[in-house]
Amino acid sequence: MKSLSATPSACRSSELPATLVALLLTCLVLAQAGCLGITSNLMHMVGADMIPPEYEGLEESRLVIVTSTESSHYKDDVSAQILSKSVGAILTQKVDDVKLVRQSEIDQWRDRVGWENNDMVALGKAVEADKVVAIELDNLKLRDGKSMYRGSADVVVTVYDCVTGDELYRREVDEYTFPATAGQHITETSESRFRKVYLGMLAAEIGRSFHAYDLSDTFALDGAIASQ
Repeated sequence: MKSLSATPSACRSSELPATLVALLLTCLVLAQAGCLGITSNLMHMVGADMIPPEYEGLEESRLVIVTSTESSHYKDDVSAQILSKSVGAILTQKVDDVKLVRQSEIDQWRDRVGWENNDMVALGKAVEADKVVAIELDNLKLRDGKSMYRGSADVVVTVYDCVTGDELYRREVDEYTFPATAGQHITETSESRFRKVYLGMLAAEIGRSFHAYDLSDTFALDGAIASQ
């Protein structure tokens, strides 16, 4: 793929690994010396603390993102809308050269063939997409008891190739719960606001399947304020 001749660009690319190794060795020395803060900053600078995505095949693709729920087979569903929109925003920001099919195009196809039609490859072909990211959202709950908001849902994420019809990627998330340790009292926020926050957190979890992320970013999720 790359030229073997010793062009200036090739020389620069060969120097990069040596620089990276030197920085990592510096991090190791500083960690042993107890300078954990400096070590963390250096690792972040070179991307050594980034977790790679499980699937990288969405780059340079025109995507359909569609979420199905128990009620969306018969009509449009607010939770499905929010989750699809949130995942789409994350992918366009975090994945290179992603273009999204407009929701209006997806709705027109579903109006024409029926909302109960779950042929995601046919949908993708109809709107001239490269791939479909299909999200199945089941058992969505926003309350833990009568007085606390605490979200929970089961999710299956599948990526389809619209040309071959092949299933390229599949991930199942059972009982994704937020907040993980404690809920929020119903007097502190509204159900609609909590729904958006919960589905936004779920979208972030789905998005991490497709882009690299900082592991430390996952530690502070439970500190999010649902009333914001």
